[in-house]
Amino acid sequence: MKILSSVLTIVLIIMGVFLYTSKQNEKDLALDLRAQYTNRLSDSSEKLSELQKAVQSSTVFKDKAAQAQPLEDIWRLTSEIRSDIASLPLQREFSNEWMNYLGRLGEYAKLKGQEKVADDKWLVVTTNVAANLDEFSYEWQNATTELLAKQQSFSKWQKEVKTAQPSKQWSGMTKQVKGYSEADFPLTASESDDQKKKDLQAIDEKPKTEQEVVSNMKEMFPKFTKAKIVTSTSKSEAPYPFYHIQFHEGIRTGYADFTKKGGHLLSLLVERPIGEDRISQEQMKKKAIEAVKSFGFDDLELVETRENHLVWHVVFVRLDPVNDARVYSDAVQLKLAKDDGEILGVNTMEYIQKEKLPDQKIVAIDWNTFFTSEAKVEQERLAYTENKQLQQRLCYELLVLKQTDDQSHTFRILVDTETREVLKSELLT
Repeated sequence: MKILSSVLTIVLIIMGVFLYTSKQNEKDLALDLRAQYTNRLSDSSEKLSELQKAVQSSTVFKDKAAQAQPLEDIWRLTSEIRSDIASLPLQREFSNEWMNYLGRLGEYAKLKGQEKVADDKWLVVTTNVAANLDEFSYEWQNATTELLAKQQSFSKWQKEVKTAQPSKQWSGMTKQVKGYSEADFPLTASESDDQKKKDLQAIDEKPKTEQEVVSNMKEMFPKFTKAKIVTSTSKSEAPYPFYHIQFHEGIRTGYADFTKKGGHLLSLLVERPIGEDRISQEQMKKKAIEAVKSFGFDDLELVETRENHLVWHVVFVRLDPVNDARVYSDAVQLKLAKDDGEILGVNTMEYIQKEKLPDQKIVAIDWNTFFTSEAKVEQERLAYTENKQLQQRLCYELLVLKQTDDQSHTFRILVDTETREVLKSELLT
């Protein structure tokens, strides 16, 4: 009896230590995540200040060479701020509008650098943008300062920024930025059609219930079968109806978004510490391919991998069943942990829109006369990409090697199969 009592005592002690360690790990994770988010907010504020200066500088110079650096800074900073905003747990409607505005500003600067925007038009638009950024930066500073100052814990932060009823301050900023976009960058007819696709208006399926979507999420991501889950629905003014699912399981915390119509996965983001172990690139690719197939995406091809010290970023694109062409506008992005290949991020927004592909002639092109004698086509296949009018065009996708006596470069070039227009050309190496 004494032996049994001793054994039970030891078991209880072990369980107590285990529970204490688990709770401590959760607290450490929450502190780490809050520190990360605080740093990203600070970085975004600093970059916003730099962006204001870059926009102002771009309006000073008329000389093309002198204007090049400010334009490059605008494109770079808008891209970096968008990346920061995408990784922050802010109000979704605000994030969408702010990222949209930054994206349009960055693209406009890129077009100006290519001399596709007249000087007088550029001056009018950027004068408005400069004034808007000055106004917005004041609101942003107040909102983020208040957010950081009053939050005493990570759980309170999450409750504040992911509530189904956004605060008046963030709702006001959402309307503010939306007004900027409509005034500074009004949509063309083609862009309006493109925006409708982004708003998922083409999805015409039976709505799924909250319970059905949660069940689907647990099937897709078994690690969260026993997670603590909080579900909310999008507001009436959201561009499309969706479910927002927050979850917490041990050292993992995150969220997933699913469309209400059809219950399609839109995005997933998981935060957890990354261990010291590392899987190989080939193991990572295998896990990524297995993941997209388990999601029911059986028409994808892996086309790109990038890495940092913690995660792999992987891009898949849809293959057209008619001609096996890559459809670059129908993409799926994954983020995988480097220690074991766990899926930490998914973005299927582009993929579920399913571009409508036009019928198009395929005219044979003699590459020997199209390129110089120093250039050699190493690889050729078909792919769809957008032209300047945001129309999908079938292209020859080429890997071209240009070799001279002392150096060699590889280019990726997309040539319209009907018009022979070069729609994309990028230096790879």
